[in-house]
Amino acid sequence: MADRLRKRDLAREHLLGLVESRAAGQAIPSERQLSAELDISRPTLRAVVDDLVRDGRLVREHGRGMFVGNHRIAQQITGAHGATYPRASEAWTSRVLSHGPIQAGNLIGNRLGIPPHTAVLRIARQRLVNGEPICLETIHVLQEIVPDFDVRSIEQDSFYALLRERYGVIPTDAEQTHSAAASDATESALLGLALDAPILVLERTTRDQNGRRFEFTRAAYRGDRYQVSTQLTLSKPTDPNTERSLGGVG
Repeated sequence: MADRLRKRDLAREHLLGLVESRAAGQAIPSERQLSAELDISRPTLRAVVDDLVRDGRLVREHGRGMFVGNHRIAQQITGAHGATYPRASEAWTSRVLSHGPIQAGNLIGNRLGIPPHTAVLRIARQRLVNGEPICLETIHVLQEIVPDFDVRSIEQDSFYALLRERYGVIPTDAEQTHSAAASDATESALLGLALDAPILVLERTTRDQNGRRFEFTRAAYRGDRYQVSTQLTLSKPTDPNTERSLGGVG
């Protein structure tokens, strides 16, 4: 069992290396070739390939072979306020699906610390990368801080940039969670997924420069096309002599 798991892990690492070194749509060696090269049984290799096909990393075409799937869209959580930054090569745009003022209700009221009857602006939008739907995002922002908000302006521009430039609202910190979920009928239709496909759900509550909670956002990202990259600073540089005295722990 341990040997089979080790071979399976090595096969997965090898295939992921092939995927990352090739462009989307480029062919990879056949299962027969890979089985011989990696000294692994065809059933074990096929199980690894099946997992990568389900993840969207590989595409299997009957009679033609295996090909690299579309690479995942990566956003890095780094910098001030834990902001997310897309890669420079990725063109993010938005399409507003619906918008309008609503009462906060209990859920949004609890998130923002406001009475349930407080007016909030609700904006539902589809976010796209190079024209492909990647995310469904529902923004709730205090209505009083964005009077006469031009909702179409966020189809090309950053929501937070508009808040700073037009309303003097500066996002300063946020609480953000990520969780796995299965797509419902609406999410599946708008993201181009099968029903109950895996999605990554992000929920964020944001404060402004005055410490006021002004925004709650829920976003559902395609699990097969999106990943989050986080840069962590684990410790400050230390004096080499001190580090040696600690025996290189860590």
